[in-house]
Amino acid sequence: MDIHINYPARIKKIQDGMAKRGLDLFLGTRGLTANYAAGAFVPWRSVMAVSKDGYAGLNTLLMDAERIKDDSWLENVIPYAPLPGMDLWEITVAQVKSLGFENGVIGLEMGHSPRVGAGYLFATEYEYLKEHLPHAKFVDALSLMDEVTFVKEPEEVKLMRHAAAIADAAQERTREALYVGISEMEIAGIGEMEMRRLGSEYHWPVTGSNEIASGYRTWYALGGCTPPTDKVVQRGESILIDMHPTYKQYYSDLSHNYIIGKPSPQQQKLADAYLDAAETLVGVLKAGNTVGQVWEAVNSRVTKSGYVGYTLPGFGHGLGVIGHEWFPAIVNNDEFRDVVLEENVVEVAALVINVPEVGGMRLECPVRVTQSGGEMLCKTPLELTVLDI
Repeated sequence: MDIHINYPARIKKIQDGMAKRGLDLFLGTRGLTANYAAGAFVPWRSVMAVSKDGYAGLNTLLMDAERIKDDSWLENVIPYAPLPGMDLWEITVAQVKSLGFENGVIGLEMGHSPRVGAGYLFATEYEYLKEHLPHAKFVDALSLMDEVTFVKEPEEVKLMRHAAAIADAAQERTREALYVGISEMEIAGIGEMEMRRLGSEYHWPVTGSNEIASGYRTWYALGGCTPPTDKVVQRGESILIDMHPTYKQYYSDLSHNYIIGKPSPQQQKLADAYLDAAETLVGVLKAGNTVGQVWEAVNSRVTKSGYVGYTLPGFGHGLGVIGHEWFPAIVNNDEFRDVVLEENVVEVAALVINVPEVGGMRLECPVRVTQSGGEMLCKTPLELTVLDI
């Protein structure tokens, strides 16, 4: 798929956000920032520099700089190495001075996140900058890129639809392959092979694999992270298959639930409550609703069904380019509660209900926010799939 993205227009959006914050220069360290602005896969600790007067460039690791330069639209890709005189921050400080902003207002990405590799500025890096640029004023500009990447461009939505189709195909292929005695590890491999065959470039979760669970491993208390093991699937067990393709730097995330054999009455009751809450969640991902309203709507459904004590109290997270997997999360906290959803925001609708000795069910599906409610980008049904084989 050949999709044209207007990267200079992205830089203009960043500069507009800088102007709102009174920034002369922005030094972004998050993976989200580097991948979004550079238009290439940037796996290393890097600095994306954008100035108010038009400079845009990436400082990245020497051994990958030529490849990134080839893949990126940027003219300014500057290599660094962990060697005297070539350190990332030595080069960045020299760059700040050469651009004339040693006395300017500089935005940084300071913060924290559950994501291990999110890319926030380290304390030692901050101290280095203060020492070597003593007359600069440093400002926390963490919200800048969250704001810029919140609403998806039409081209981004097209790429995310393609990634979603790859995730659907992987679910279909694994469904065809399921049998009593298959291992979680084999399921993960079958799904990964199908996604690679269809163009997935990168397995993005920190779990290091597709997340597969069966039986007791689906019902960890409030658990939503299940790297596969060599456990084999047995008849009547819940099976959870969670796929994570990336297409042209854009994520998808699709979890679906299966049982081989007839569900028990307790499993069917859980499946019915799960479906009710999942449909509610997709429906309330509507432009104008706040994150808090979405959270409350889903929480009320699992409370009514009696499963609230078994439900992970978070119902989604952001999705987009590589590195975008947090803003905004659908959780009832001060950080996100009042965020208002806008049309063409894409969220992963997420729902985890785990009942010991019965089973666990997980939804993850990218959903585009519209004026009338959520549009699922994946076409895999929300309902439990029962395989009578």
